[in-house]
This record gives sequence, structure tokens and C-alpha cells, in this order.
Amino acid sequence: MANIARFGIAGAALLLTSACVSLDAEDAVSSIETPMSWAALSNEMAAEVAPVTQDWLADIDDDTITSIVSEAVENNNDLGAAAARVKAARQSARATMAGLFPSLSGSLGASRSRSPGGTVQQNGQLVEFQGGYSNSTNLGLNLTWEADVWGRLTDQTRSAYLQAEAANLDYAAAQLSIAGGAAQAWYALAEARLQRQLSERDVETGEANLRIIERRYDRGISSSLDVRLARSSLASSRATLLSRRQAELEASRRLEVLIGRYPRAALTNLSTLPDLEPMVDGEGAVIGLGDPAGLLFRRPDVLAAEARLESAGLDLSVARKQFLPALQVTGSGSWDDTSVQDLFDIDQVVANMSARLVQPLFQGGRLKANAAARRHELEASLHDYAQTVLTAYQDVENALAAERFLSGRYDAQRLAFEEAAASEDLTTRQYLSGTTDIFNLISAQQRRISAEAAYISAARARLSNRIDLYLALGAPFDVPENAPLTQQAPRAERAALATPDQEGDRS
Repeated sequence: MANIARFGIAGAALLLTSACVSLDAEDAVSSIETPMSWAALSNEMAAEVAPVTQDWLADIDDDTITSIVSEAVENNNDLGAAAARVKAARQSARATMAGLFPSLSGSLGASRSRSPGGTVQQNGQLVEFQGGYSNSTNLGLNLTWEADVWGRLTDQTRSAYLQAEAANLDYAAAQLSIAGGAAQAWYALAEARLQRQLSERDVETGEANLRIIERRYDRGISSSLDVRLARSSLASSRATLLSRRQAELEASRRLEVLIGRYPRAALTNLSTLPDLEPMVDGEGAVIGLGDPAGLLFRRPDVLAAEARLESAGLDLSVARKQFLPALQVTGSGSWDDTSVQDLFDIDQVVANMSARLVQPLFQGGRLKANAAARRHELEASLHDYAQTVLTAYQDVENALAAERFLSGRYDAQRLAFEEAAASEDLTTRQYLSGTTDIFNLISAQQRRISAEAAYISAARARLSNRIDLYLALGAPFDVPENAPLTQQAPRAERAALATPDQEGDRS
């Protein structure tokens, strides 16, 4: 197997046809040139790469997120299904291991027969005899056992337990994904609420503008064009508000389903998004990133693919050993009413035991086809593992690159919002003093609303990407016991979200 590294994946696939059927995971990715550190790290971020955090949930330091993740891990149905599949895989492995031990079966039978009556001649005389019934019982025991001479049954058992291990790792990957998804869904709901509140303020501003313009129109200061533009702007703001109310309700329902609740859009949420700690400070990395090589021993999906790769090699070994003769030992015993006292007679049991060698001679190509199928499945597992590793690298590199871009976007959007807000204030004063027109005022207000909405989205995108980075690194998390559950919104608040603003519609 040492030569596999020389050929890469293509060479490894060729070597699978040889007598060696096992494949080391490191050899499977030997053709991938893995760097010593992450390629997406900028110079200032590469000052120090600390080990990966042992609890990303604690690093976020948000009690609400902790309660959301706790409820998701406890109640999510996808996780429940994954846990059940782990148990099923473990039981299947135990069933496979039973093939290593003797199999003993018993039978119990009962019969009843009737003998007819009649006459017979005896000493020159006819003698009549009566018919009757006779009852009998029979006890049988059968023992079968295949000696694992070539290790085929052992390989089969090891493969089954590796599949169980892969299922357990799949559960760990699902748990990590659900935890991260729940945290991201909570922040998405927070963004949706902030956007809805922004739209409500926008509608209130538009209604105030319309009242002012209508008064100015009544005095002859403003034209009908100003009134129509103000009404058009207000109608657009109301349409946006309805869309954002819908988005908030849908975001709440998505999160509720994720944590196993009925989707009634009843979750309360933050009014602001939390600040995000920088990835690095003057001393080095705040968030531990580890290195690319360490990722292969930490991400559950990579470890699951590795277990399946090893299992596939054992399955090929089992298929090839099917060509070899099998040593089978059988024993049987049968006792009726008259011999039941010999039930525990070891000599009688041993006397009925036999052993035989069973050699496949003609199977219509079945054994050869099975071996070829297992070989191709091993090749597929080889490529699956390599692709899983590349995808894991890609996830981390994307999240690291996005960290830098999203931080720059966040700073730019914050500046854009601050300047747009100042411009709106200035334009409002100019309009009230008569030095500018309604066009400039509405334009300034729309720029401020658009800039603030983009600023909120940028803040949430940074939070979501930080969680993506934790998930990509395969960072573990710990849910404390007795974490408080998230509260539901009052019924009146839910009703207000679900219905249009009637007072605003009459304005």
C-alpha cells in the first residue's frame, strides 16, 4: 500500500484489483496538495493560528442562542431519525457478529396414531382384540457452526461495525448542522424583525410627509405633483411593510419547525443583532482555526466517509473469500418418549456431529460478479472520501474569505447608513425651509431606508458566516443542561404581525 501515494487516486483505483483490499485514508487524498495553513488567511489574520475552539456555542456567548440550540438538539425530528438509524446500525452489526458463533435450533413434535381392532387366529381359535390410540412426542436439536478459517466472518463483522460507526458520525454531523442552523435561523428572524420595524418607521415617516405636503398644498405652497409623489412613495412603503411582515412570520415558522414546535409564528426575538467579536486582535487569533491537516480528524462527515472507505475494503475482502472453501460443523440429536432420559448424554450428541468442507464450484458467475461489484464500490468510496475532504476544505476557505469581505461590507454599509441618515436630516430641513423640492426629500428618505436595510443585512450576514466557519471547522459545542426555553410572543403581538395596518391603510 505504500506505493499508492505515488499514483494518487487513479493509481489507487488500479491497485484495488490486487490482493490488497484495504486502503489508508491518507493515501486516498495523497494527490491533493494540502497547504500548511489556510490559503484564504490574510497576512494580518495569519499572525497566529490557535487550536480550534472546544465550544463555539460558549464563544458566541448568547444565552438565547444557547436555549434555541438546546431545544433544537432535543426536539428536532431529523436528529431523532438520525439517532434511530444509529441504533439500527448497531443492532445490525450485532446481528452480523452472531455469525461467528454456533447456531442452535430446537424442534418439538407430537403425534397420535390409531390402531384398528380385529381378530386373529391363535392356537386354532379366533381371538378378538380392541383397537386404540398411541401418543408420542419427539424433541430435536440442531447445531450448525462455520469455522472462521479465512477470517471472512470477522471481516464481515468489522465492516458492519464500521457502518455503525459511520452512522454515529453522520448523527454527529447532523447534530452540528442542526445546532448551527438553529443559531442562524434565530439571527435570520432577528433580521426579519428589524427589517419589519424599519418598514413600520418608513410608513410612519411617509404618512407624516403626506400630511405636511397636503397642508402645504391646501395653502398653495406645494403642487399636486408633490402630493401624488408622496402618496406613491407611501403606497410603496406600505407594500414593503407587508412583504417584510410576511418574511418575519415565515422566518419564525422555519425556526419553530427546526426546534420541533408547531409553526404558529409565536417566537419572541431580539430587537437588535449582537455585536461580533473580531476574528483576530493584536495578539493573534481570537477564533481558533487549526490547520487543514487537522480538519480530517475533526469533521464528522470526513470521519464518516473514512469509516465507509474502510468498510468497503472489508466488504471486498469478504467477497473474495467467498471463493475459498468453508468449514461447516453440524450436529443433531433426536429424542422420543423412550429416550428422553438421554437428553443430556454428551456422548450421544457428539456421536451425531459431523464436519464438512464446502467449496463453491459453479455459481453462474455470481461470486465473481459480487467481487467485482464490491471492488467498484471501494473505488466509489475512495472518490467519495476524497470529495468529502475537498468539500470540507472548500467550506473553510469560503468562510474565511467571506469573513474578510463581510467585515469590509459591514463597515461600508455602516458608513453609508450614517451618511444617508445625515443627508436625510439635512434635506428635510431644506424642504421645510423651501430651499429644495419634494423629489430630493423622498429620494433622501429612500436612500436612508435602503442604506439601513443593507446595514442590517450586512450585520446578520457576518453572524451567519461566523457560524458557518465554526461548522466548516467541525468545532464541537456543548449544550448545558436545563437551558431555558425560548418564550413565545403574546397572541396580540402575533395578530398584529399577521394583519395589515388598518389605520395606515385609511391615511
